[in-house]
Amino acid sequence: MKDWTEEEIDILKKHYSTKGSKFVSELIGRNPDSVIAKAARLGLYMLPKWTESELKFLRRYYKEHGAVYIAEKLGKKPDAVLAKAARLGIRFDGKRQWAVWEDNYLRRHYYDREKKSISHTLKRSIPAILARAHLLKLTQTRTAKWSDAEKKILRELYSNRKNTLEQISEKLNRSKFGILQQAQVLGLSRPRKDHLWTEEECNYLINNYKVKSHGEIAKHLGLTAISVSHKMNRLGLKLRNKGRLWTEEEKDFIRKNYKKIPTREIARLLNRNIDAIINSAGPLGISAGRPRPWTESEKKYLQENYGTTPLNEIVAFLGRSKQAIIAQAAKSNLTKKRIRKNISN
Repeated sequence: MKDWTEEEIDILKKHYSTKGSKFVSELIGRNPDSVIAKAARLGLYMLPKWTESELKFLRRYYKEHGAVYIAEKLGKKPDAVLAKAARLGIRFDGKRQWAVWEDNYLRRHYYDREKKSISHTLKRSIPAILARAHLLKLTQTRTAKWSDAEKKILRELYSNRKNTLEQISEKLNRSKFGILQQAQVLGLSRPRKDHLWTEEECNYLINNYKVKSHGEIAKHLGLTAISVSHKMNRLGLKLRNKGRLWTEEEKDFIRKNYKKIPTREIARLLNRNIDAIINSAGPLGISAGRPRPWTESEKKYLQENYGTTPLNEIVAFLGRSKQAIIAQAAKSNLTKKRIRKNISN
């Protein structure tokens, strides 16, 4: 395959988009497939063909309604409509509405790109670009950059709480938001201001913490609800009453029976919840731990007596719970035999 000459490439670029591969192939004497492949490598593409009815619709309504309306009606892209109208010499008499993406593009690039470049991208005139920028308040003077002297003053004043933000703002002639933002950039922080509680405030808190909410107390004292909550914790004030104290009899009962009978049963007998029983076992030096492994003699006894001896007797003999015995019997594939009762007539 012979190489493409510069002259052939120029002809391809000039006529391919408008007249197609067949016209170019006849003009330069090459295969249409070769022309299409070369155009693809050069990034050339054929413009969509417009039918006579579409052109008629474009000429009739473009001046009045614009590219967006035509594109919606004909199922084409607005850019294609704009390009076709430009080639036909048709101009839109009305005002084309600004899309959201156009406003975002203008905000992003108004200061860092030339107006001519923005105009070319958005396909709008430079006066239209300037007018829209004024409407979006992009033409207002931007805040001046912070000088080294201003940064030095901010470092000196910001860390001292005696200097309020209003005073710093007035001294530097900048807004509070600008000061806070620049302080964050410089890594500056102001020390926390802890409120010193007076005796009168503490007494009010002690007298009212059970009947008023944190918010109500804070509003009365001119503080925050978090400050009130922290002070209550420091004073040991709690809204919830402490749980019932454990007696020595209850502790002894737990020590003797914690591993022998179910925790639920212990909780029922002591009139407490299960979590309370479990939590009390730790301080008493009792741990449920892992279940006690079964010895061979225990397994043999269970095999010989399970199903024939009442379960309560097996529990008493082995010193294990009913659940443990039933679980071990299931593991050993033992079938409980029904004890036949002799019924005498």
